[in-house]
Amino acid sequence: MSVVNQQEVLASFKILVTMAKADGKLLAEESASLVDSFEEIHLPDGITIDSLLNEEAEPIDNLLSQITSEIAQELVYQSAYAMANIDGECSTEEQELLNKIGVNFTSSRLWGKQEWLDTLELRSKTSAISAQFKLIDDPQKRAVEVENAITDTCFINAVLGAFPIPGIAIAFDMLIYWNQLDLAQNIGLSWGYDRSREDFRKALFGSLGITGTRIAVSNLAKLVPVFGMVVGVTTAYASTWALGKVANEYFASGGEMDAFSLRQAFKKAKKEGEAVYKTKADEIAAKKKAIEPQLQLLNEQLQSGRITPEEYQVQLKELL
Repeated sequence: MSVVNQQEVLASFKILVTMAKADGKLLAEESASLVDSFEEIHLPDGITIDSLLNEEAEPIDNLLSQITSEIAQELVYQSAYAMANIDGECSTEEQELLNKIGVNFTSSRLWGKQEWLDTLELRSKTSAISAQFKLIDDPQKRAVEVENAITDTCFINAVLGAFPIPGIAIAFDMLIYWNQLDLAQNIGLSWGYDRSREDFRKALFGSLGITGTRIAVSNLAKLVPVFGMVVGVTTAYASTWALGKVANEYFASGGEMDAFSLRQAFKKAKKEGEAVYKTKADEIAAKKKAIEPQLQLLNEQLQSGRITPEEYQVQLKELL
């Protein structure tokens, strides 16, 4: 892997901020999502969240010229793509910026990744962890089913979070995101709450700042040496736990919780999730160790073209 220096890391994060501001404005929820995401990682020395978000924007060509290592170029493109497309609303300005990144980084190994990301998104829209979920009238039974769904999804996502492999990890990050979306939507179904996936994503996920921004920052954080497996696992478990608990509270209220209440409840539940993770850490580590050889083989097969992205997804889910 190419050597990545601190200047490249910093330029990479600045590009994500530029992407967030591509349409000329930074919405409150976008700013909150960036703040939350950057708080979960260790920024380079001397860099603060405020300086990243509020300092005068550096010309994009200058930033791109500072990123010379192959792995950094690949991760920047992947992250920018996820940030622009995961909510299904890529603006003209975002697409222009994404195209510029691609043109500048044509020598890297990122080509083919866009097809991979497209495949992941398409597949996620047609699959769910708990497709059997439906309205449950019995409160006690519903509580048990919801708790089981939260616990199972936390475990799966924590195992995914245990593999912070640059160039591959974004696939896992996106699976974590869609697993969380499936979990929250299925909890809603158990309460009899039926809305379109897109409306639901905006109502709950937008309020909590769970967006493509979080995935983009997490992916670039793989460039930072101190952002290792433990942080990835803990965050994956705790954020999934919090999302499940808050979704249940949200639907129990009839969908009447406002954005401030949702965010406060999420932060509280995330702390709780971090504590629960500690009781499951050994079990999650054992699962990671058990599937690591098969996963390494899968990654090699994907990168060499011996299996398609769809086949990779199917076999990954079987491993989990």
